[in-house]
Amino acid sequence: MSNRSKVLTWGLPLAGISSLMLGAGFVAKNRPITPDEIQPRPPTTAPSEAATIDAARYIGALGTSEPPGEPIAIAAHTAGVVTEVYVGVGDRVEQGQPLFGVESSRGEAEVALREAQVSVAARDLASLRASIPPRRAAVRSASAAVASASADLKSAEADLADRRNLLVIAEGVNDPRAISREQVDRRRFAVDQAEARVATADALIARAEADLAEAEADLARFVDPATGADGPEIEAAGSRVEQARRSLAQAEADLALLTVRSPVNGTVLQVNTRVGEFAPASVPSEGLVVLGRSGPMHLRVEIDEVDIPRFSRSARAWASPRGASESRVTLQLVEVEPLVVPKRNLSGRTSELIDTRVLQAVYAIEEGFESPGIGQQFDVYIETNGGDS
Repeated sequence: MSNRSKVLTWGLPLAGISSLMLGAGFVAKNRPITPDEIQPRPPTTAPSEAATIDAARYIGALGTSEPPGEPIAIAAHTAGVVTEVYVGVGDRVEQGQPLFGVESSRGEAEVALREAQVSVAARDLASLRASIPPRRAAVRSASAAVASASADLKSAEADLADRRNLLVIAEGVNDPRAISREQVDRRRFAVDQAEARVATADALIARAEADLAEAEADLARFVDPATGADGPEIEAAGSRVEQARRSLAQAEADLALLTVRSPVNGTVLQVNTRVGEFAPASVPSEGLVVLGRSGPMHLRVEIDEVDIPRFSRSARAWASPRGASESRVTLQLVEVEPLVVPKRNLSGRTSELIDTRVLQAVYAIEEGFESPGIGQQFDVYIETNGGDS
């Protein structure tokens, strides 16, 4: 132990302590310093020409331009391959004007099939109606046959009565010299024949009446005998025609949905589909076609939650396009959405808080302001109760 070098005994610990102190000093010198943010934050430029900005008198917010009622993302009603795109960016469109079309050959074939079914059903109905006059004639013929059979029966009954009377007279004569036995038998046979003719006439009446009932029942299937209205066969055929027409209307409606039309009068802001692309039957994030309603441009302003207590609906508001602080436009409040939502738009300021919530207020930009496009960001200034006029 006494032979150990003093350099090892004292030099190594001193070198370690010196390195530790140098490292601690280097870390302390290069430690990042984050300045404390003062709330509420003032706007990036002054809302008036006053030299001094008083952050307590104005609310600074960020706004994004949008068409009235927000942009409308248009999707396809039915999934399919896009075959036509009828509009371009910046085009003015009217309500009902075609925007783009989806492949429609199957829909057209379905419409053609339904049209053929309507034609067949209509022809069946016309054929049934055409059969009514012959059936009415059959009823009249059967009724005449009943009348004829009734007349034959009356004639046979009259003949029978006459022959029975002659037989009674012949049987009442006791003198064989006045009438022979043969004549009496002949008159008796004549009565039997007359009775047979009456029976035959009765049978003919029954048959004629049965034919008449059958003809009337057949006619009643097509015409109500009491009111003259359509019978069940005609009504059923009419229902089949109506069913076929409704199926045709449904097929035509499905075919019409393959052409997507504008729901409003407005301007085409974006076209995100091309001929040959597949259009899903859902709204993609950007929309196949994006429309903006006609009218003065709106500004959607996001007011930070720390500024919400100072916000007043009746307060005056101004806005300046980002990068053009010398340009100021007057804003008119349209509506305030009462639901406070997470912040979406970012201003790009280094001190900006992103994990915050905002109140969205929609303002109308004064007429005459020319904007290069929808979605432009604005610095917005809203006067508080302490603001000057």
